[in-house]
Amino acid sequence: MKRTFKLRVFDKAGTLNRLTSLFVRRQINIVSITATPTLEEGISEITFIAEVPDNEKQRTIIQQLEKQVNTLLVQDITSTNSFNRELLLIKLKKPFQQSDLMQVIEPYDALVSVLKEDGQYTFIQATGPQYTLNQLLDDLSSFQIDQVARTGTAAII
Repeated sequence: MKRTFKLRVFDKAGTLNRLTSLFVRRQINIVSITATPTLEEGISEITFIAEVPDNEKQRTIIQQLEKQVNTLLVQDITSTNSFNRELLLIKLKKPFQQSDLMQVIEPYDALVSVLKEDGQYTFIQATGPQYTLNQLLDDLSSFQIDQVARTGTAAII
């Protein structure tokens, strides 16, 4: 099951490496990592989304993360009332009918916008939860997708 872990850590060299190593040693796949400084000097927040197979591994990974010297707080926010968002950039190769593209992205409303169009490509930006962006990519599969870039998940409680 995919679990979302939010950590507050001291912003020190090697911290992210030590944290990711804990997942690797327990053979837990990390799906997404996002790290950002907080408003507090020297403190960062890291959001991990990981495939955790069972509750025992979940408890173990939380305990191990909490023991790390630069870790201040560890939370499993999977079942909380949190907001999770990603950024998705898509480069579509032309030719296609502009009306066909608008018909696909219109239901996504403000989550999707066309950034730029030139003679060969259309560049699209989308933000939203992971499942929404996955659905958008499925909906755009009839177009010629040339390139995709995606951020990790940012989460706030």
